[in-house]
Amino acid sequence: MANDYTRGEMDISHHKATFDGVMSVSVFASILTGLVVLYLTLVFGAAMSWITALLVSLVVGGIAGFVLKQGALYWVFMAVLAVIAVISGGLVSALG
Repeated sequence: MANDYTRGEMDISHHKATFDGVMSVSVFASILTGLVVLYLTLVFGAAMSWITALLVSLVVGGIAGFVLKQGALYWVFMAVLAVIAVISGGLVSALG
């Protein structure tokens, strides 16, 4: 039984794909969490206007996405979050 095993001959393509997927989701979630924290800190902690904080967050998110080689889903998610921020910021400004 032990003689059947030869070190280095096992197919690990599925293991590698799983590891790459977990790392990519971790990086994606970390960037987005950092951007949300940055945006909220700029708005509430630094008393910056919401539109300026959004632009700063988008620039930082764009740089982070480019440097960390994020895919199309990241850029779509950034655009959706920007649209949600513009709608909610506009509503708060109009009603407040």
